[in-house]
Amino acid sequence: MKLNRSEIARVWPIAKRRVGNAIISFVQRLFSGEKLVKDIFGRKREKRVLLCHLPEAFASENPSKHHSNLTEGWVIARCFDRLGYSVDCTSRAKTGLNYAPYDVVFGINGNAFMGSFSADTKINPLRIFYSVGAESCFNYRVTSMRNADFYSRHGRWLLGSNRYMPGDPRNYYEAHFSDAVICLGDEFVYNQFLAEETRSERYRWLPAFCFKVTDGFAEKNFAECRRHILWFGSTGLLHKGLDIAFDFALAHPEFTLHVCGSSSRERDFWNYYNPKIRGKENIIMHGFVNIESREFADILAQCGLLLNPSISEGGAVAVLNVLGNGALLPVYSRATGIDLENVGIVVENVCYSDFEEAVMRADALPLEEFERLAVGAYNRISNGYTVEQYEENMYTIIKDIIEKTKKI
Repeated sequence: MKLNRSEIARVWPIAKRRVGNAIISFVQRLFSGEKLVKDIFGRKREKRVLLCHLPEAFASENPSKHHSNLTEGWVIARCFDRLGYSVDCTSRAKTGLNYAPYDVVFGINGNAFMGSFSADTKINPLRIFYSVGAESCFNYRVTSMRNADFYSRHGRWLLGSNRYMPGDPRNYYEAHFSDAVICLGDEFVYNQFLAEETRSERYRWLPAFCFKVTDGFAEKNFAECRRHILWFGSTGLLHKGLDIAFDFALAHPEFTLHVCGSSSRERDFWNYYNPKIRGKENIIMHGFVNIESREFADILAQCGLLLNPSISEGGAVAVLNVLGNGALLPVYSRATGIDLENVGIVVENVCYSDFEEAVMRADALPLEEFERLAVGAYNRISNGYTVEQYEENMYTIIKDIIEKTKKI
């Protein structure tokens, strides 16, 4: 079948995105087999840190922006380099790790970080846990409530579309028995950890960051775009509140819902919603969108309102990327983990009725106030949540932990 020029123009961004994702996946697989990447900066220093993170982050000095964890790896490594450490990195290694050479073990949850607890008792490095999600007990509670809320409205369970605590107690153990914990997110996220802990001095909170991929934001006609709603997320569709977004669009055809991301692997979710949304002109499925693409910029220009009904986050980078590159008014849950006070509409309880009321409240705002909030959210995030600020905050926190935490 021969495609005409307009059809090629329509499918070309999708094809290019898929090829790019395939290349990224190949590079990740290539490097993820490495058990240990030694001395990333070639310093050969006496002080050493083991970074339990993603070795694939160091495949390139300019990591892809398809996920923030690659940039986080580089930032953390640079912070320790500035503090005079040689930096090794490993991930998912179950055996064969010698922790004896390391003064510090820094990491997200995983076998490599957990191994430092079961090592020889004579080996006692400073352990710093980097929590990129909500406190596990809090997450369990709100997940149970979210499942029950969906069942009460729809009469069925979608348990596979939420995010749960690990089946073992690793996440709790790492957070509550490490020497120090860095909580990604805002003060709300930080307070969920303190609610389960008496040793508050071990905890610091660190705002997340956005990737700045646009110069300013596209000129908008807010009178036209204010009823275009953007949901931007990935896996855990119930956890991220895509059901609430769909239910709202189905009940209010005067609004148009744009959906970016959304995992196709959650079959029970799609088996339920596909028949409901099929053929609905006010629901547009964009699939996964490269934030460095023209497609992303066009979607941001078209939408005026961001809907984020997530039940728990560690600083929602997806939300930051949207707000930091486009002027959208955020209607968001408190658990988003971002400071949006006075530039958005916060929803305390993640349920359909509360979010429906919040969106209608945003819709009733005078046009000037709607625009003021949307532009205010853009200014807040684009100026206050940069990678550079994230790195300086991370450096200050790590330096403070090392100086104040004394090993016995």
